[in-house]
Amino acid sequence: MKRTSSIYSSIYCLFLFSILFAIQGCEQKRDQIIVEESQQWKKTGPGGGGSTFIPTFSYSSTDDFMIRCDMTGAYITNNGGMSYAQVNFPNGSSSFAYHPSDSAILFIGSATLNRSKDGGKSWQTIFPKESEIIKGVFRGDHANYSLDTKDNSIYPDSNNSNQVKNIRIDANDPNKIYFSIDQNFFYSVNGGEDWSKLMLDSQIEFIYTNRSTLADKVYVFTSNGVYILDKENWAYTLIKLPELMQSAFSFTGGNIKGEQSTIFYALHNDEPLRGSGIEAPTTLWYSRDLGNSWQQSMDSTLNNFQGTTPTYSSLAASENDAANIYVIASSYVEKKENGTSNWYGALKSSDKGNSWKWVWKGGGGSGQYAVKDGQDAPNLIDTWVQEAFGGEYIRLIDVGVAPNDSDVAIVTDWYRTMKTTDGGKTWREVYSKQEADGSYISRGLDVTTTYGVHFDPFDKEHIAISYTDIGYHHSYNGGKSWIRSTAGIPSNWHNTCYWMVFDPKIKGKMWSVWSGLHDFPRGKMTRNPKWKERGRGGVAVSVDGGKSWTPTVEGMGFDSPSTSIVLDENSPVENRALYVTAYGKGVFKSTDGGQSWKLRNNGIMGSLAAFEITILPNGTIYLITSATPQHKNGQSGREVFMGAVYRSTDGADSWQKLNVGEKVQFPNGLAFDPQNPDRLYLGSWADIYLSDLVGSSVAKRDGGTNELFDLDGGIMMSEDGGDTWASIFDKDEYVYDVTVDANHPGRVYCNTFSQGAYRSDDYGKTWNKLKGYDFHWGHRVVPDDNDIEKVYLTTFGSSVWHGKPEIL
Repeated sequence: MKRTSSIYSSIYCLFLFSILFAIQGCEQKRDQIIVEESQQWKKTGPGGGGSTFIPTFSYSSTDDFMIRCDMTGAYITNNGGMSYAQVNFPNGSSSFAYHPSDSAILFIGSATLNRSKDGGKSWQTIFPKESEIIKGVFRGDHANYSLDTKDNSIYPDSNNSNQVKNIRIDANDPNKIYFSIDQNFFYSVNGGEDWSKLMLDSQIEFIYTNRSTLADKVYVFTSNGVYILDKENWAYTLIKLPELMQSAFSFTGGNIKGEQSTIFYALHNDEPLRGSGIEAPTTLWYSRDLGNSWQQSMDSTLNNFQGTTPTYSSLAASENDAANIYVIASSYVEKKENGTSNWYGALKSSDKGNSWKWVWKGGGGSGQYAVKDGQDAPNLIDTWVQEAFGGEYIRLIDVGVAPNDSDVAIVTDWYRTMKTTDGGKTWREVYSKQEADGSYISRGLDVTTTYGVHFDPFDKEHIAISYTDIGYHHSYNGGKSWIRSTAGIPSNWHNTCYWMVFDPKIKGKMWSVWSGLHDFPRGKMTRNPKWKERGRGGVAVSVDGGKSWTPTVEGMGFDSPSTSIVLDENSPVENRALYVTAYGKGVFKSTDGGQSWKLRNNGIMGSLAAFEITILPNGTIYLITSATPQHKNGQSGREVFMGAVYRSTDGADSWQKLNVGEKVQFPNGLAFDPQNPDRLYLGSWADIYLSDLVGSSVAKRDGGTNELFDLDGGIMMSEDGGDTWASIFDKDEYVYDVTVDANHPGRVYCNTFSQGAYRSDDYGKTWNKLKGYDFHWGHRVVPDDNDIEKVYLTTFGSSVWHGKPEIL
């Protein structure tokens, strides 16, 4: 994964549409974050590419909305999605709200409740109070964030990384603010100065009040009942939901326009199936008498009486025109003469849930991921996603509707964010812009994981990005716009391009490594004992600059999810030596330019989750393996292999395990100093839980406990080629990778999963945080080969950032 002299490849970006706001850091108080318009960092890529959630509109304008990515970023727009500002909180955002009468006041729920009074430029934490916070802690395989608070705080025990949800500002009295954390209902009557808490019996799904029918009440919905709270004394009564409706989820509701009445809607399915990957037959219910009684919608289209009961994932109504409601179908199977057709999309009712019609209907094929036997919805005006994935099954995710205009809504899916302004007749992208030449530019809603950025040694205008979920993209204009290129790649490899390498001697020749399984080396990917059976991937070669690819897997097979590839530049041009890490299989070597491969695992013990390989100019090779479950006899269990670092001095014929430290057991990335190749830097993960590797149910099975592995994270340095090591960075940090900047002697970078990237200018003796970058989950720092004063930051969920690495 590392080149011999320049540790990483990079890209250059001029981003025309997005206005990126980057958190510059805390000013004196830890509860106040200033977000300034930043010219320091620009984001690049095609835009979109990942799942987005909880689109939430302002009451004042349909051009103002917020949305979040499932990988921690939050995005704000005030021009209808033409550009976005990004706001980052640890663990990401779990809920949004706009003030009902002041559009400059916004709320974001994360591990804390945060408020902005200037349209999102600055943020202050209003719960819990700064005086109650002891410290924030990052812990676990995803470096999840939690707060330790004082005994006098009503903030819940944060062992499970609390998330603030269901924020509601009272339209009658905006000084009254409500939100939930799990089953806890929180309320303030003085604008967030003081807080009180009620603990209910079940997790809270929805909070609602209004100016008319519920002026003196707050309705709190759980999966089994409706709690009616009196705003005067905060006493409550409980109305149980009908048994056939339990457990319910995804509640919504609001006022019927032109009437003094309120309607509520909810979905129901078998809770154990929800989110399990098994389709869960779903019914839709409504109440027109303030939750006292509920009826199931019996519309034939909604219930698909001619086929199987559909699976619905979410719904949303226009708060002040709630006769109009949209529902998301993730699986809708229709019968046909020779089998079934699998559809996905959105349905809408404009008559209080009585009748329903499709407003977005895609699919019609087998419903299998990466199988192009269907069609995208015909009423979408889209960019690159439709071309790349439109014929496949695409699961829709979420929906949000403007509170005062039911014609305006946003629907999201696995890759894109789409908006309608005509009640669902047409949907238009709000994530990417197509150029005249067919390439694409992001609008600032970048929600993809990136592993590397790569330079063509023959053409500085040609650069590439290796992505999760969307494969390989490259640019022929220095990063101004992007084109996806997967021609020739097997469909079951498409998900992730982990890395690639150019041949510096042959123009247009390059190799890339692919996997149908993403997110290695995160432990969640290998918990299932059958993960290897589903693992697909391998190596592909291109001789036309990445425009087309040919798999080259003789001796490796198509079932080799691969994460890293390096080229020995000292090998003969006509018979290149290449090394590849195949996750779960080990290391493969080719001596004929990738035409054939042989396994080279002699000396590798325990984990064969080979993740990253690094080659030095003298041919010495370093290998990193990752922590994985052992899965003895093909069964899940508590036994795990921890990660390790190996060295080979004989072209991978044999491997020697290095002693990098007793508690360094989850290494991630290794770099060497081109000035002195014996100087090595190793990034590693700090504490993780057993459940991170084997899952919670297995960790606690048979009376077991969820053990916390006491690991040293941070950075280890060796000055003797790996024989001895010393810690040079905070051992509690989750360092994904380390980079040596060949253009600045002594300069070293690292990126972390704990909301920061760092720079050292003295070979790692001292470190400073990079200014303006605060994304929770970072991957790599990549020096810019075209501008030595700039770098690229690859991320787990926010695409690629490009700018000057100034320090705080």
